[in-house]
Amino acid sequence: MTIAYGTAPAGSLAAALLLLAPLALIATAAPATAQTPPSATPPSASLGAADPTAPLALTPAEKTAILNAVRQDSQKPNGKMPVNAPVSVGVQLPPSIALRILPDAALAQAPAAKTVQYTLIGNQVVLVDPTNMRVVEIINQ
Repeated sequence: MTIAYGTAPAGSLAAALLLLAPLALIATAAPATAQTPPSATPPSASLGAADPTAPLALTPAEKTAILNAVRQDSQKPNGKMPVNAPVSVGVQLPPSIALRILPDAALAQAPAAKTVQYTLIGNQVVLVDPTNMRVVEIINQ
């Protein structure tokens, strides 16, 4: 038996290239998901979730409904915030501030406010995101 070393016949080399070419095309055409960097957009943003620091988009009618319902609420929150303390949208309130769930009458008129709670500071109804204690809306009485 004789083993020949050297170059392969041209026909067998061409056949091997023809067999390997489709594999090379498939390998380069597949998406490189393992190398794709993570998206800068948080998953909740792609689901249509609202920005937690953004103010609520309440209409004047919704604000009036909330104000009227809070005025009729017999159990007012008992916060420890000074009456003249400056409050603005986006400010984080201290955890000592007591929050109340909005009355059903307010939520019926303003369903966008179902995720917030309220406190009274001076003559203002302050709507707060209870998960992070950030002010999302202020309604002046």
